[in-house]
Amino acid sequence: MIIGGKKILVIIIMVVLISSVVAGAASFFNKPPTSSNNNNNNNNAFLNARLNQVVDFCMRSLPNGTSACDNQLLPVVNEICGQDGAKALIDACTDGKVLQYRKARNIESNKTAR
Repeated sequence: MIIGGKKILVIIIMVVLISSVVAGAASFFNKPPTSSNNNNNNNNAFLNARLNQVVDFCMRSLPNGTSACDNQLLPVVNEICGQDGAKALIDACTDGKVLQYRKARNIESNKTAR
């Protein structure tokens, strides 16, 4: 029973992390450009660091993985990387770790999230 409780806790933590990354990315990439380049660089670094934390968490969960990583990691990264200018700023868009996770878990890239 304790193992089930740990799995639920991990799923809750992943949902919170992923939702905060998506919300941050959506608000950041959808706002109009400002004159403060330093502020934008700080926001980029923060968003990149948060997403890297999520991806690293998923990679550390291998080989067993987690259902949150299995079902939500790729759609979240695709949504963020689809934003204008994100590919040049976000490591997960180009480093291949998400595809490496999916290959290690034998998840088809066209599988829909449940």
